[in-house]
Amino acid sequence: MGHHPSAPSLGSLRIATPDDVLRIGIVAAAGFRYSPLFRWERPFHAKHPEDTLASYRTQFEADIQSDDSVVLVQEDAYEPGEGNKTEAIIPRNNGWEPPEAGTKVVVGVMSLQLEPNSPRRGQFKGREGSCPYRFENDGRDLNRRHYDSWGSLSGSKKREHCHGASVISMVVVHPAYWNRGYGTALMQWAKDLSDLDRVKQCVSAAPMSEPLFLALGFQHICPIVAKGDEDDAEGVRTALLEYRAT
Repeated sequence: MGHHPSAPSLGSLRIATPDDVLRIGIVAAAGFRYSPLFRWERPFHAKHPEDTLASYRTQFEADIQSDDSVVLVQEDAYEPGEGNKTEAIIPRNNGWEPPEAGTKVVVGVMSLQLEPNSPRRGQFKGREGSCPYRFENDGRDLNRRHYDSWGSLSGSKKREHCHGASVISMVVVHPAYWNRGYGTALMQWAKDLSDLDRVKQCVSAAPMSEPLFLALGFQHICPIVAKGDEDDAEGVRTALLEYRAT
């Protein structure tokens, strides 16, 4: 293993491992349910919640395995009634076994894509354990046209404005554990890494997270907007933000 640069202190955070994937999917579905992008991309979640769960698990598993990504988690004491505090539908028998009340579980997660040719490739990897499932995901929860077009739109904006930058791709906290500073802690660590490496950092922020990023010193680049259509008259908007290391 090669030598890696020093890194910001993790504090209460830790590096995600494959063992976390089943739980991370639940946290992501529960928290992202309140993002307008969820409404836009996953209008059939209520009919096919298992596909929503499989989608997030697949995405985070890939990031945990990739040397170009950093996935960090925040833990807290498990609250057995957490499912009553989200509008997301979490299927029973989804592979994750709830522990006893008070047991430490993942309640927040962030995925960061490192800048191209980063000297930190492979630095933040938790290889312990494995994810025992191959997730069957037919995408039945999706509006496929919205999902694909948003990926193309946001991808083009990031290619235009985020060249050479690291990118926060996902940050989410389970609603049962909101207002405890966990989202900010995850964002702050990413910002600290940017400062340490003197690398620009970008994020496509939903309305709920945008003020948190702005409070940390991120600045607006441009909006990313999909206009309403016959499937969803409201449309969807995020803000592409950047942080320039000081």
